[in-house]
Amino acid sequence: MELTSTEYVLSTLKNFLKTSSEEEFLEHYLYTVDKVLSNRPSNYGCINALKALGTYILENPGFSLEDVFKIVNELINVIDNACTQSAIIASNRINNEDVLMTNSRSLCLQRMFRALIDRGINVKVYVLESRPGMEGLETAKWLDDNGLETYLIIDSATRFFIKNVDKVIIGAEAVAANGAVISKVGTSLLSLIANEARVRVLVVSPMYKFSYETVFGETFKIVEGDWKYLMSSEVRRNLPENYSVYVPLFDITPPEYIDALVTEYGLFSPQALAVIAKQTYWFKYGASNLEEIVGKIKKNFFNR
Repeated sequence: MELTSTEYVLSTLKNFLKTSSEEEFLEHYLYTVDKVLSNRPSNYGCINALKALGTYILENPGFSLEDVFKIVNELINVIDNACTQSAIIASNRINNEDVLMTNSRSLCLQRMFRALIDRGINVKVYVLESRPGMEGLETAKWLDDNGLETYLIIDSATRFFIKNVDKVIIGAEAVAANGAVISKVGTSLLSLIANEARVRVLVVSPMYKFSYETVFGETFKIVEGDWKYLMSSEVRRNLPENYSVYVPLFDITPPEYIDALVTEYGLFSPQALAVIAKQTYWFKYGASNLEEIVGKIKKNFFNR
């Protein structure tokens, strides 16, 4: 079964547990945290899972690898079930013969489409190509391979085709305390266009993607790619010497452009999500910053 990015990170840690000592595992945990914070600082699924694991380690300094293995397995199961349940709930809002529009690549969205297929709900799907990473190509291929009528369109044609669409369905990298959504760059523009056209926007986002840091005033860090996303070396050489290239990989969609956030606990308005977060499994790990947890592990276990 295909894994979400968070499940993949946790599965890697689980596999490492099988052959490592306690000290080696802690070093690998610190390495994993560093990689996530460096490469995907807005991936709050991974951040929340790593916070949960780090908190367990700090609260149980005499931990055994067997106990950690069980905790990691529990986290994987919780995340897998949350993604699947969110997908099923989102599928309940889709009607037969609906025309949908989506962008990028999301495993939770794939599971939503799979739920529609299993129930015999027929839909047509417009997929943005999703520059600069072109993840939309993978989504369009997956939809076509699974028998759905699929139309791949260029990002700049979104407003042209929105008149054909009943609902916009998107995934999320993270959700802030005010209901703002960080997702694939271009999502905010897609949501703005849908809002103008009076097309409902649904975001499939399990609660493990909620950013508790934003409750305490922190802001999202937007990852940028380099010029290689946009051009070849030959094109680059022919540009003016001081030519600058900016390639944001994610953007932030304001809550006023989102009609509903779909979680494993149900469908809510963006502004209600912070209240729901207080009642979930993840809340007890919310107040701790991942960097603070790492600092305490280094001090307590390695005297650094």
